[in-house]
Amino acid sequence: MPLCQLFIDKNKSQFMLMKMPDEVTPDNYQGWVSQKEAESTIQAFEFPQKLLDQIAMEYLDDSQGSAPYEAKYVLMKASDENALFVSSLELSRNGDEKMDVIRNGLLIVFDENELQHFSDVLQKAWNETN
Repeated sequence: MPLCQLFIDKNKSQFMLMKMPDEVTPDNYQGWVSQKEAESTIQAFEFPQKLLDQIAMEYLDDSQGSAPYEAKYVLMKASDENALFVSSLELSRNGDEKMDVIRNGLLIVFDENELQHFSDVLQKAWNETN
């Protein structure tokens, strides 16, 4: 299960999806992200709720036919908060989870073939929300 991080250039005009090395885990990936940000003119991308909503709608609209996509939000509650918040968007098809899109730009990829489709959906959703 590869981990990827979504970055955006400092002008907020171009996305870059980087696959993390195998030794990077969800517990220690923040150091790797900081290193990549320091090396280049990119920054980790944080998904606004409006963009997550648009991605979910694009996936659901794309899934007309025999193999529909499912988009589910995962809600969490921080220990110091009273309210729930959306932590991630799970994308699946025919019961097979394809990827988890975490609010902080981390992607947990269960099907690498889904990356190109996600990239296309992301760009379309970004263009529509900006």
